[in-house]
Amino acid sequence: MRFRPTGTTVVRAAALIAGLATGLALAGPLAAETTLTLQNPSELPDAIAALQGGGGTILLPGGDYEGLFLREGGQDGTPLVLRSADPGNPARFPQLEMQKVKHVVLDGVMLDYRFAPGDQIFTRPFIITESRDITLSRVLIDGDNARGISAEDNGFGFGIGLNVLYSTDVVVENSEIRRFHRGIGVGESKGFTLRGSEIHDLRSDGMNFAQVSGVLIENNSIHDFRRPAETGDHADMIQFWTVGTTKPSTDIVIRNNVLNSGTGLYTQSIFLRNELVDQGQAGKELFYRDITIEGNVIINAHLHGITVGEAKGVTIANNTLIQNDASINTLDADIDSDVWTPQILVAPRAQDVRITRNAVAAITGPKGQADWVVEGNFPIQNRRRGEAGFYTKVFANPLRGDPRDLGSFAYLPGGPLDGTGIGAARLGAP
Repeated sequence: MRFRPTGTTVVRAAALIAGLATGLALAGPLAAETTLTLQNPSELPDAIAALQGGGGTILLPGGDYEGLFLREGGQDGTPLVLRSADPGNPARFPQLEMQKVKHVVLDGVMLDYRFAPGDQIFTRPFIITESRDITLSRVLIDGDNARGISAEDNGFGFGIGLNVLYSTDVVVENSEIRRFHRGIGVGESKGFTLRGSEIHDLRSDGMNFAQVSGVLIENNSIHDFRRPAETGDHADMIQFWTVGTTKPSTDIVIRNNVLNSGTGLYTQSIFLRNELVDQGQAGKELFYRDITIEGNVIINAHLHGITVGEAKGVTIANNTLIQNDASINTLDADIDSDVWTPQILVAPRAQDVRITRNAVAAITGPKGQADWVVEGNFPIQNRRRGEAGFYTKVFANPLRGDPRDLGSFAYLPGGPLDGTGIGAARLGAP
């Protein structure tokens, strides 16, 4: 199948190939190792058409392109690679739509949303639907602030950064997402990976998932959300839900990430509520399945540090959850409430649960369930200076250090977490 760039008329494909790849036959798809080097952005539609869905690499000069629209194309084993020739001067696309395509790689490009009057807060400039084997590598997904809407909206992120629907095996790696209302939305998809990436300066949620399977969120930095304190924004760094779904999310791994509110206002950190079940609209058929949350550092100021609703097969291990005083909302009446301390909460009805070797203020949910294992956890606290687990006895510089610097929360040499194998390993000795 050919990729079909929509909204363009292909008239120069043969001439383009003749100029860039002299001697290549045009009777069928070009070889997978074909590399085309473009001279200007206007040549891209013809280059895609010239490859005829057979794959190959197109090196893109820096600059502003029109929207990238790919429909019904791709071939097994021969990906189409669109790569910026100079990562320091990336190709910039204001819109992306992939529909029913497979084996596409975007490498070193910029997806650059630009707010325009009339845009809605849930505008979706970058969409992948009904597609398979899509990779975004070294991609900057850059949002924009609202203007001319309202005092609450102006100056804050707008739109949703990346949307993935009805797709399989989508990978986002070594990339950055910033300045949106929400960062990522994934629904009814199988195989989604986010790794080695940075998400920040969002107004609401970092990422939302519904009815997904095979999700890996690994080695990312999610930090410093920007939202107005006066509004009712309900921000989560990582959120799963079941509202409007017919199947549970399954096979979820959230591992070795840093979720740090930094100097931004507090957010919920990892929040997997199961609304349909806890509201009595579904039973065990909608329990989440096979969830692993391990090795994460959570520095934030809301009790929902790690929250998991009704599920079967839950492992929460070796996480460290620390309160960040800098992110407490001082507009709230009781700033000393435990509401502002990250905790681990698991629905008591969850089955086959293991909560082990975490450093955390409190764990809610265990009530002697026969299929739960809760052991080796270390309680930490920042309220009673003379008592066990007080932050200054556990961490290097937790009260006066920069909350954005993980070194402030390194395990104190000789302290109760040093060398014990409890908590997130990345806070231990190098």
